[in-house]
Amino acid sequence: MLRLAGWWWIAVSAIHALGGIILYFDQWQAIAQAGWFNVIAPNPFAPIFDREDAFWFMFITPFFFLMGELSLWLASKKLVFPISVGAILLGTVLVGLFLMPVSGIWLGLPPSIMLLWSSKSRQSN
Repeated sequence: MLRLAGWWWIAVSAIHALGGIILYFDQWQAIAQAGWFNVIAPNPFAPIFDREDAFWFMFITPFFFLMGELSLWLASKKLVFPISVGAILLGTVLVGLFLMPVSGIWLGLPPSIMLLWSSKSRQSN
């Protein structure tokens, strides 16, 4: 189950990266044209929200990939995450779903449950 969760997280990271480029293409173009350095929020008291959205959307993507890679590595070593990791991920996804149900956060639900399930089953053995 951990291996499946790993591949799921990697797929989510790929979808997220592609979606971030497509959905925020105009913002990334504006960021590039402004010179990249300190152009997301040059004045924190006058934020450029569309650039911040693009940044945070893409900034989280490597962490999804990292979760996938860690899951695959743990599965290859016949190890699991601590239960707290699965519980925190699941809790975070559930809060996200509550606050923003019409979103891609649903894609995080299956792998979070899989991580928690694999940790709980290993603990009971």
